[in-house]
This record gives sequence, structure tokens and C-alpha cells, in this order.
Amino acid sequence: MTTQNTISSVTETLKLLNIVAKHPNTGLSELARLAELNKSRTFRILCTLAEQHFVYQAKDGSYQLGHQLLVLGQAAHHQLSLIQAVEQTSEKLRALFNENLQLRVIENNEVVQIWRKVSSQSLQVRSVVGNRRPLGAGAAGKLLLTFAESSIRERFLETCSQAQIQQWNMDFTQIQQSEVSISKGELTQGVYAVAVPIFNAQGECIASFSMSIPNVRAENERLEQIIFEMKQASIQISTLLGYKK
Repeated sequence: MTTQNTISSVTETLKLLNIVAKHPNTGLSELARLAELNKSRTFRILCTLAEQHFVYQAKDGSYQLGHQLLVLGQAAHHQLSLIQAVEQTSEKLRALFNENLQLRVIENNEVVQIWRKVSSQSLQVRSVVGNRRPLGAGAAGKLLLTFAESSIRERFLETCSQAQIQQWNMDFTQIQQSEVSISKGELTQGVYAVAVPIFNAQGECIASFSMSIPNVRAENERLEQIIFEMKQASIQISTLLGYKK
């Protein structure tokens, strides 16, 4: 179904990609017929897909899926498994605190939100899946930077002054030891954020799991309980993903 928000060329490309998946080792003429496109347009789309390694042209001229789809498939499997593990654990946190929860990952040296569970309270922090922020910003950004590959941290610190580097190194040490990152009003005034790491079976930090709490609901005793339960959630989610400390 085509709507005003779709792009016809992308629709044709995805349709053709699905046809190659269902009919591997098929030539140009037959692919064009199945896609209901002329041969010239089909050829240009296939060339574009081949350039990005989404399809591969064999010596006999037929087409099959390329290795880039394996990369995407593995990434999709990883994210779906991660979200399923988070969903299992988040219900307890929702019942205890009824505050917004977010899941963020590093993508292209930025922090991107890939999942959220929204509070039912009238006073809450608004965020949307897909929003991006600089690596190192906020509780989640600091946590992901802390547990990122050393080359990513080194590249980040290249633009910092000596005093800033010293402060960041202190922050890295503190977050690594405590496995929690806390910010107060850093990105949104009047809001606390508590972020914990999610580890995979290889011991790599693959995501930040965080909770956003308005200051008025972040009194000391409740905040301490939130930090404790978030750290427990970190262990539970990581364990579901095969992590063993």
C-alpha cells in the first residue's frame, strides 16, 4: 500500500530485495518481470544494492542476497533479544516506581534511544524512540562512553582540555567501579537520571538502561532504592543475555 509518506523508489527497492530473497540465482529479465518494473530500472536498483553489498551478481549474471543482509540480520537479532530481556525485567521497576525507562545504544559515535516504557504519571520526562544525543552527555551517555572501546574514549578525549581529561578519567573510574551513572539536571532541568550497563555474553557493554525521575520524586531514600533496583535489573538483564560476572 502506497501512502503520501512513502517513497516509491524505496518501495520498489525493498520489493525487489524481497523477490531476490524468495527467488535466488534469478536473472535480470525474470526479476524485472516479478517486480513489475522495466529492465533498465531493475538493473539500476540491482546495481545500487550490489554496491552496498545487499545483493551479489554471480558470473552467470544471476542475483542472490549479499553479505550485508547477514550483518543486518545479526544486528536485528541482537536488538530484539536485548529488548525482550529488558521487557521481562522492566515490569518490576514499573510496579515499584512508575517512572520512565529508556534503553540506549551507541551508533555512529552518538547515543540513540531504541526502546522506552512510559510512566503513567502526569509529571514525567518526555522522550521518543530514535532520539539522539552526543556520546558522553547525560547519565546514559557517560555510562556508554565509560564502557566503550578504549579507542572511542581516546578519540572523545582528544578535544578535551587537560583539566577535562582528568575529570573524565575520574568519572570513568567511578562509573566502572560502581556500574551506575547518575546525573542531575544535566540535559533536562529538574530531572535525575540513573543509568546502568547491560552486558552481553562476551562481557561487552551493549546498552544503557536508564530511568528518568523528576526532582520532586527523587528524595534521598527513594533515589537510593531506585539505584539499588536499577543495578539489580542490570544484573538480571545481562544474565538473560548470557553474561556471567
